[in-house]
Parts: sequence; C-alpha cells; structure tokens
Amino acid sequence: MFVQTASKFETDISVRKAGGETEVDAKSSIAVLSLGVGPDEEIVITADGSDGEQAVERLVELVQNDFDLDS
Repeated sequence: MFVQTASKFETDISVRKAGGETEVDAKSSIAVLSLGVGPDEEIVITADGSDGEQAVERLVELVQNDFDLDS
C-alpha cells in the first residue's frame, strides 16, 4: 500500500530508515523492501515536487494508521 500510495503523486518521493544513509525511491517495491524496515522502526519520508507536501502527509498518515486506508 505504501508504494501504491506514493505512486499516485507526481513528485519524487524517497524513504530511508531513521538514522540510516540509504535512501530509496518510495515508488519502487523492491527498493522499499530492500530497506528491511521492521514494525517498530522509524522511517524518514522526503519529497521534492509540486505535490510533495501532500504526498508526505498522506504517507505519514498511512503509516501512523498501520496502513488502514479508511482511517
């Protein structure tokens, strides 16, 4: 759901583990999975583009709601 949601935005979106240096494309399933983020780990989401702020807000909301799109 994370990658599907990120892909709805035109902006470039990146994600990395908090404290980590490896930043990956949030629109790539393989790249996101390669981070190996566990359930209690924090991530950092960044976006650069016209709808970047909206993209980050939506992805943060998605993660905070345990990927429940109806929340």
